[in-house]
Amino acid sequence: MPIRRPPQSPPSPDERNTRRGRRPGPVWVTVAAALAVVGAVVAGGLAIQHAALSEPGRATFTALRTATWLSRYRLVESTFSVDGGPTLHGSCLQDWFVVDGHRRRGAALRVDDGLVVLDVPPHTLVVRGGTPADRAVAPLVLLEAAGCPRVLQRRVETLAQRREGLSISGGRLQFGLKGTRVALTLERTTSRPVAIAVSSARSHATSRISYGHVTEEVRAGFRLVSGRK
Repeated sequence: MPIRRPPQSPPSPDERNTRRGRRPGPVWVTVAAALAVVGAVVAGGLAIQHAALSEPGRATFTALRTATWLSRYRLVESTFSVDGGPTLHGSCLQDWFVVDGHRRRGAALRVDDGLVVLDVPPHTLVVRGGTPADRAVAPLVLLEAAGCPRVLQRRVETLAQRREGLSISGGRLQFGLKGTRVALTLERTTSRPVAIAVSSARSHATSRISYGHVTEEVRAGFRLVSGRK
């Protein structure tokens, strides 16, 4: 004998309202779809922004911090050696110098063995004193190894703005400058340069550097060796 199911009573008004409440109306469907679209757009925008920010790379941001440090100082003291030679002590001053009757910005490097290098753009580069071994080294190598701040700052800043020619590895920022290869060893937390290695086709120099403040006494010492008035 077949089993008959008891007839179901029609839903009460409350049940009908509950079931209707469970169904999302067209307005809520539209809102949910809009929110989904907005979420996708925001996520895509963040992804694009992240890609754009990541594009320059860590070397670029580190270089900008390094350039900022170099711009803060006009006097750098160095202890350096070229091609395994004796240890030398140098001072590089960025200041105003009088050349051919004109007052121009430049750099003067004074080394404790009597070497003087005067670099005043655009056309003045004077090397005098020192030993024959000193004078055999390219002046740019000496200026870089001595940590002359504007010489390094201009190059680092330019490459950072172009987002090219920079690499960083093991806490050393590396780049090229007029036929030389420069590696700046940086403080881990500040990106301040504390050591330099410079290589060219003929020479290799290494140095440790520190930063000083320009005083009238310092300027007076450079007047005697650089011809500054």
